[in-house]
Amino acid sequence: MHTDAPASLTQIEAVCGATLRALAADASLQWSGQTLYQGTRAIALSAPHQQQTGIDLPNQRALLDGAALRLRWSNATLHAAHAPTEAVDALVFEWLEQLRVESLAPSDWPGVRANLAQHFLNWCQAFVDSGLTESSLGILLFTVAISVWSRLGSHEVPHAMADLAEATRANTASVLGGYCAALRRHRHDQQAFIAHALELSRWVGQAVSAAQLEATDNAAPRKRNGFSLNLQLHAPEPVDLPVATPHSSRSLAASAQRYRVFTQVYDREVHATSLVRKAQLAEFRAQMDDEVLQAGYNVARLARALQKGLAVPQADGWRFGQEAGTIDGSRLALLVSDPQERAVFKDPLELPRMQCAVSILLDCSGSMKAHARQFSILVDVLGRALEMAGVAVEILGFSTGAWNGGRARRDWQRAGRPELPGRLNEVLHMVFKSGTLPWRRARLGLAALRRPDLFREGVDGEALEWACQRLSSLPAMRRILLVVSDGCPMDSATAECNDEHYLAQHVQQLVPLLEARDGVAICALGVGLDLGRLYPNRLAVDLGATVDEALLHQVVALLCSPRRRRGGRVA
Repeated sequence: MHTDAPASLTQIEAVCGATLRALAADASLQWSGQTLYQGTRAIALSAPHQQQTGIDLPNQRALLDGAALRLRWSNATLHAAHAPTEAVDALVFEWLEQLRVESLAPSDWPGVRANLAQHFLNWCQAFVDSGLTESSLGILLFTVAISVWSRLGSHEVPHAMADLAEATRANTASVLGGYCAALRRHRHDQQAFIAHALELSRWVGQAVSAAQLEATDNAAPRKRNGFSLNLQLHAPEPVDLPVATPHSSRSLAASAQRYRVFTQVYDREVHATSLVRKAQLAEFRAQMDDEVLQAGYNVARLARALQKGLAVPQADGWRFGQEAGTIDGSRLALLVSDPQERAVFKDPLELPRMQCAVSILLDCSGSMKAHARQFSILVDVLGRALEMAGVAVEILGFSTGAWNGGRARRDWQRAGRPELPGRLNEVLHMVFKSGTLPWRRARLGLAALRRPDLFREGVDGEALEWACQRLSSLPAMRRILLVVSDGCPMDSATAECNDEHYLAQHVQQLVPLLEARDGVAICALGVGLDLGRLYPNRLAVDLGATVDEALLHQVVALLCSPRRRRGGRVA
């Protein structure tokens, strides 16, 4: 695909999704928000080299080419029935099956074969660059990977990688060579392949166990320079998260896709501190401070990650005395006096500047009440880290002023119950922290999240528009809206008098519209739910227990991930 401007994430996903469906011959497949769906079920890509290394077109094409071959030529039931229970054994078994199907790419699919080979070699290079091959365990896994890949697909290993693995390959040749030959012979027969794959998986598992026992730190290499091998976590399992699945709204279709509101008379925008007594706010804030202190979060580390990911390079003068670049008129005399002088150029000097605003929009519907303690901590720590990083941060929430429609529904009843009234409740928009208020003065506002009766019903679409409008008024080059929710919008009166999909389809329509119109990048944190059908850029999290630092770094990565900006450019 050749364009003058970089392709947006949506365009890349559309191209990759269409290719995936064609290669796998399965019309139910979707690629959305960096997740593969078969119908409404999310499918895990578990082999180590299938872990995503970027969202650009070549990376995604290779990732999905491998997934298409797996879906087309691997019997998932047969594979699962023989999968080992030991974590490392299961990982290697999964890996071997993925390499098997990739080796079956037909010769008349040269693009697919090239994509897969380059992607695997890129992964191998990242493995080497990470330094993990410097340990006995890392070099063993690296050697197994390139040996099996080379033998199954008749690939040539680059000289540098072959030299790196040569000693280990020589020491294991009597065992590894035999397994590779057997796997090559039976790669077209999954049942026969499984027996040899199990033997090799067990051999690797035993070698890993022995290496871990001998290692001085008693631990397998896990992560260096952003590269990781998830060896000791758990065996790969299919992803089976609940998925938000809004359907078409009959009411929206009947009104020419125009969202309606019956009345706005009772809608309110309030500061959260006005909804809770001062004494109770102070009590809630003291509880939060104790919990944050006990958890010992490293807010400074989060702030550094945010600075690195969100800062925008800006021109800040020139670097003089360069040997290449733009000719520096003030140094031409040097060139005349000494024709050998090369340092007569200048380059623009760009320094990272924080020109970013982030708005966190909290779903304060009834089902989120159970998570109030956890997400109040998450927002408190994340908000402090954002401000420490120099980001203008705003924290908002949305709920309703009543259950089951309240005064808006009673007005509708008095009006004779007209058909398709649209939104039929009292919207309540709450400001926990404005974008211009310093964090030290906003601490009490956040404590209001712990008041249970704030949580009623939710009208997400209008809250999105409200949050984007406020965010657009903040001075920033980059604007990000993070929605924290546990499901599709739900307001009982609106659903009853229109249809149950009315509010959800409104959100689906709004997200791309707001991103394109307002230049706001919208992402979502799904609490116990995959929100991929509503928000393509999202992360599903479990807030059932505690908010740990690993989760916070995942949220930071979501905020810092490349996303579409105004004009379809990728930031």
